[in-house]
Amino acid sequence: GGGTGMGKFIHPDELSFNYVLAPQDVATFGALCALATFDRSELGSRVVEEPALKSFLDLAPDTRELVADFYNSRYSSCLALLAKIKPDLQLDPFFSKHVEPIYGMIRSRALVQYFTPYSSVNMALMAEAFSTTVDDLQKELAQLILSKEIKGRIDSHKKIVYACTADSEAATFDRALKSGLEYERQTVALLLRMELQRHDFASGRRAWSRARRAAATTRTE
Repeated sequence: GGGTGMGKFIHPDELSFNYVLAPQDVATFGALCALATFDRSELGSRVVEEPALKSFLDLAPDTRELVADFYNSRYSSCLALLAKIKPDLQLDPFFSKHVEPIYGMIRSRALVQYFTPYSSVNMALMAEAFSTTVDDLQKELAQLILSKEIKGRIDSHKKIVYACTADSEAATFDRALKSGLEYERQTVALLLRMELQRHDFASGRRAWSRARRAAATTRTE
């Protein structure tokens, strides 16, 4: 899988191509791929706490720091370091075409990781952490919710994102089901009343007709 490939890509014992890529480049490319694809636990066990990779990351101090920032949820600092190394990456003949998609994946994963521990998040505070505006953040979050990377809903008026847990989804379904059943009950009751009124009206007309006929017969006699 992707994780195995990344591990081999940056493991010192596998670097038969070091005449093409400098070790610090391998550290940077591998770390960025890890940030884009690993969840937090994988990042910890396979990069941050992996002895074979620490020596590589020491060759690229900015990369080492941004990995640590990402892992420890220091997103503002992490994004600043990503911006710092981006110009050099865009000039790299091997990595330049991958910069934008990988940076996008890293940002999305950071947004997901930021939101995950909370039941609700103030978008103003989150926007500050990610160096963006509330409106732009709301668009990013809406896209992540649509793609089901974040299970949540946005209150556009209060500018708060609420997590949708399995319990809350079940409660929402239960409320919707009860509302539907109540609507059906009310509809049936209304139709029944209308039907009874129609029959009562018809019965009243027939009774009135019989009374008129009876009265006419009495007068004749």
